[in-house]
Amino acid sequence: MIRSVSLAVALAAALAIPALAQDVKTPPAAAVQAVEPLRLTAEQAKAWVDKAVYSSDDKKIGEVAAFASGADGAVTEMHIDIGGFLGIGETRVRLMPAQFKLQGDRAVLNVTAEQAKSLPKVQK
Repeated sequence: MIRSVSLAVALAAALAIPALAQDVKTPPAAAVQAVEPLRLTAEQAKAWVDKAVYSSDDKKIGEVAAFASGADGAVTEMHIDIGGFLGIGETRVRLMPAQFKLQGDRAVLNVTAEQAKSLPKVQK
């Protein structure tokens, strides 16, 4: 008798779990916004060179060195010089558009100052 009751309780619990999972509501597709690619003209990109770059933990870690763009003007990567002193000992690293945003007169990374040290390096 106890075995039958235990089996019935286990079976009822097993059937209830999927029903609980179905109550989760997903946001409608219209609520998800597409991110427009960052587009800069050659003049705009040149104006960003030498501007300050800050990490997500609000530390100044370097300066914008260059942008790479596709034929349509969409930015494909940003190069920044980090570390060093007065241009000596700097390391140039590459960031993809999802890793930074341009705000006011600075570029802000989505990584901390410590994480920025491990970004992919590029030749100057």
